[in-house]
Amino acid sequence: MIKKMVMDEERLREVLSFSCIGLPEEEYPEVLDRVNAVLRMCDEMQELVGSDVRPFEWDVIKSPARRKDIPVAWDGRDRMLDRAPVRDGDFFRVPRIIAKDGTEEEEEE
Repeated sequence: MIKKMVMDEERLREVLSFSCIGLPEEEYPEVLDRVNAVLRMCDEMQELVGSDVRPFEWDVIKSPARRKDIPVAWDGRDRMLDRAPVRDGDFFRVPRIIAKDGTEEEEEE
């Protein structure tokens, strides 16, 4: 038997913390209800019997036309990098969004 999935408030807080999503306290019950509704739907799908369903077969004859895979030089790299808020040579500089041990690290410019 498959164990039913349920999310409690403590687990929701943990998930929101990991994903760096700020959620006002008053919205927790609504979000928790929505998440649990999705989990209930997943539980219902687990109960479906698919043994009598034939596997999908791709019909190669009817496959869409494909273009030839020919490499093309792209000269837009510098134009794209010039639009970056912070450029570091041939790369974008992006801020760290997850700090170790919950501490904020200063971003070097």
